[in-house]
Amino acid sequence: MIKKYINVVLFLFLAFAVGCATKSNMQPEGEWTLSEAELVSPDADATIELDEIFTTESIDFEWKPSVNSADYIIKYAVVLVSDTATSYENPLIEVESNNNGKDITASITHEEIDLALAQACYPKDQVAKVKWGVKAMSLSVVAFSSQPINIKRFSFDPIPNNLYLIGTATEVGNNLAQGIPLKAFKDAEGKMTFFETITQLTKDETYEFVSRLEEPALHYGGENGSIALCGAEITATEDGVFRVGVDLVSNTIKLEKINHLGIVGTPIEGEWSGDVALPYLGNGLFQDTVELLQTGGFVLRIDGDWGRMYKQTPGTTSLLFEPYADAVGLAKEDLQNENVGNYIVSADFLGTSYSYSFEKVEVDIPTPNPIVAPESLFLIPNDGSGAVELVKDNNVFTSNYLALQAAVKYTLNSAADGSGTSYSLLGNIGETEDDPNGDNVYGAPYFKEEAGDISVIRDQAYMLTIDFDAPTVQWQYYNIKLFHWDDNGGWDDRKELPMTYVHPYTFTLENTDLSAGFDSKFFSPWDVEFGVSDAAGSTDDATATTGTTTNKTFVEEGVNVSNFKFTSTDGTYTVSLEITNDYTVGNYTVTQ
Repeated sequence: MIKKYINVVLFLFLAFAVGCATKSNMQPEGEWTLSEAELVSPDADATIELDEIFTTESIDFEWKPSVNSADYIIKYAVVLVSDTATSYENPLIEVESNNNGKDITASITHEEIDLALAQACYPKDQVAKVKWGVKAMSLSVVAFSSQPINIKRFSFDPIPNNLYLIGTATEVGNNLAQGIPLKAFKDAEGKMTFFETITQLTKDETYEFVSRLEEPALHYGGENGSIALCGAEITATEDGVFRVGVDLVSNTIKLEKINHLGIVGTPIEGEWSGDVALPYLGNGLFQDTVELLQTGGFVLRIDGDWGRMYKQTPGTTSLLFEPYADAVGLAKEDLQNENVGNYIVSADFLGTSYSYSFEKVEVDIPTPNPIVAPESLFLIPNDGSGAVELVKDNNVFTSNYLALQAAVKYTLNSAADGSGTSYSLLGNIGETEDDPNGDNVYGAPYFKEEAGDISVIRDQAYMLTIDFDAPTVQWQYYNIKLFHWDDNGGWDDRKELPMTYVHPYTFTLENTDLSAGFDSKFFSPWDVEFGVSDAAGSTDDATATTGTTTNKTFVEEGVNVSNFKFTSTDGTYTVSLEITNDYTVGNYTVTQ
């Protein structure tokens, strides 16, 4: 029994080995042959005109199968090669046959073929004389057959989605893989035909533009301000940093030398009459540390020229060259700054970035020693509105909520006329790394006994607590939301609608949809909760669209503060709340 079992196993093993010898291509390659495929369609010397309207239509290729004398697996690929080519090496395009290379058919779209011909510099709207062929492949053996074919290109050249700058004149040299990416801009119709970058060029050296960081790629060159597919490399005529613009509709290239890129506008000294330069650091980056004096709008201006400015796509930090935006009808707006202090300002023109940014310069400030508290302390605005005296309690001075403005500078002084001891902040009021739109926002920069202006980052109603032992200026403000909900089980589906602070002491909500009969209250959880008081003598009215309101936080024990029901119909409303400087009561209006 055992002997019979062993014989069966040996028989199966030998059968398996014989099978492997014929199917796993173990036979030496010199002992079998592979025939060339017989080409069927398209016919030799056929002429095909590519369809530039229906570009996804295909040319179908067909052939008779090759024969492997050892019956090994054969795979196929279709290639297009030049009419002088004698092999399949360096094809214009190569596509695996259908069914993962197993079938004797393949299809290539008209668009793919036109791109391949354009990359090989066959002229548009002309007949390209090429060959189509089939590679039959088995192990490392390739059998190649080809025949001539004539293909008429589209009447236009393809416009690539990407464009890169290379050459000995550039910052990356002739290294194709390291090409400098250009930013592609969409025109008003959404077409990307204009490319731009800012880079450094070297005189008497050459450069060109390519569509890919590897071959095959479209290559662009030219001369005298024109650019052409397969044109000659361009020679740089001078050293410097340039704005390079390429328009593939008008086939033009424009170089604008940049001697100076400057910040002009509200945040800097001199504002719109000033100009703070950002040095070019290479790789498309302009950057420097800048003292930002206030928030507000600004532009980046080239060489002091108001006709050569960068603004931004609205609501973004994406830079947009104003002359181009005007020419193609793109929306734009001034760049925006919300910072005060020393910041690293960057304008990055590399590739798709094309953006600006701010990075706070971190300064390690040691804890100052306590300061001797004066007998009195005043916050003095420079707009002439009058000094505000703070209330002293030992070495701490406090204020009510003060309506401070970003456009006004302030000083701290022990005398109302500014003739006493001065104090300045090592920071700014309202400056925070937390969300400035949070419910309860606060900070506590150090201060010192030294004259200096105090800046406010944003308009708000601030309470100040100035502690001479710390020594810090603690500031705090509230943001208020209108809560709006259906009191019949709708609290979880409530609307929390942020209101906008408007100087002085006012919060507004404009053009907002509200529902009839819903409950409402003005809320900054949980310190501020304006509603309807039932205290004796209160004038609060839950259904009135104009009236008074009371902060629940400050009512006496036994007094209830309920919600408003001031929306009698569904509609779009504007809501306004004006608070007192101690946040105890307020006045509101609700209008449709």
